Amino acid sequence: MDKKQLKNITNLIFEAAAVKRMRRTGWMLLGDNEEGVGEHSFMTCVIAYFLAKQMKANMETVLVMSVFHDFHEARTGDLDKIAKFYMKRDQDKANRDIFEDIDNELLNTLDIYEGKKTLEARIVYEANVIAFAVELKLLIEKGNVHAKEWLIANTSRLRIREAIELAKSLQASSSQGWWESIRKTLHEEFAQ
Repeated sequence: MDKKQLKNITNLIFEAAAVKRMRRTGWMLLGDNEEGVGEHSFMTCVIAYFLAKQMKANMETVLVMSVFHDFHEARTGDLDKIAKFYMKRDQDKANRDIFEDIDNELLNTLDIYEGKKTLEARIVYEANVIAFAVELKLLIEKGNVHAKEWLIANTSRLRIREAIELAKSLQASSSQGWWESIRKTLHEEFAQ
């Protein structure tokens, strides 16, 4: 790797740290919750992995799209749905400014994601929606009376059968269910 390429990648890694620190702005409207863009991207990756595996999609493409789908927000900021009525951001320009001459293959993958026409792009888009739904479900469990409206509205955006099934399962489940048997074991230990 030449020195210029190494410097460009180094700078990109520091820009990734900025993405990791950024807060998602839409949560301010609900008055509850704080989530970083990096945290959201992580959840999108986890969900997309399982959807891609179930649907036999190209895993590498899905995971790359998932990791980088919101990277442009380092430069454009995260705009909530109301702000998008009043502001326009040029995420294509942001992506080009970030990735061009560093990784044109990645830039092409992000263009494909934005088109939402391939199976992989649709999986990542729906995983992105489900990641948002997970946060809404957690807010509902904490007593936020407005989160349910947004959970219903956002899950109605899903079109892939497997994504719809997963979203319904998440809605019907307790977020604490994953460690139910562990809790039972701990309670039995405590009783001794």
